[in-house]
Amino acid sequence: MIEHLAEVGSTNDWLLARAAGLADGQWVRADVQTAGRGRRARAWSSPAGNLHASVLVTATERPRQELSFVAALALHDALSALFPPPRPLAIQIKWPNDVLLDGAKVAGILLEAAGAALVIGFGVNLAHYPPDAGYRATSLAARGVTVTPAAFAARLAAAFAARRAQWVAGGFAGIRADWLARAAFREGAIEARLPGETVVGVMAGLEADGALALRLPDGSLRRIYAADIFGV
Repeated sequence: MIEHLAEVGSTNDWLLARAAGLADGQWVRADVQTAGRGRRARAWSSPAGNLHASVLVTATERPRQELSFVAALALHDALSALFPPPRPLAIQIKWPNDVLLDGAKVAGILLEAAGAALVIGFGVNLAHYPPDAGYRATSLAARGVTVTPAAFAARLAAAFAARRAQWVAGGFAGIRADWLARAAFREGAIEARLPGETVVGVMAGLEADGALALRLPDGSLRRIYAADIFGV
């Protein structure tokens, strides 16, 4: 079931505040968020027509950080279904869990925890995108695809359930392999912007704990756990 709200501060906050009384797998979607946020508490533009949705996870026996990659794959699946092969553009996941259309950001994911509850928030630019975000952004509408938030939320919920079942049954190895096959910047140099430091290298893979493996110019390997990634 997907709970529908006309307006909310944040769908993540709405679920976290009610987590004790809700079942695992509960979804909520809002037409508008007044206090949407992304990673590192950055503001997330949340106008009507875009998707603002979150899902509650309370039952898992696997490391919860792996759900970041489960969620990113589900989002990739839901978006890819709107562009059946032969696809006119590239749909890729930017570490750790943004989704790009031809190199422009179309969606992001935010995981937040409170005790035993984990909430995964999804923001997808269905109809609008911020023109002044400081990075390349786009929307599905700008690429000629029209889909309602309700219809896309249903697609995403189904995709997430399928990817979560894959993860529970087969562990992280299959999720990791599928994520890498869809990863952006698999070729060429990338720049990892960390707090107080910028590191340039080549993607060498994804570690078992979800860290980005970056091969530096001197040949050494650097594990990145939190950074903004850009192509060079």
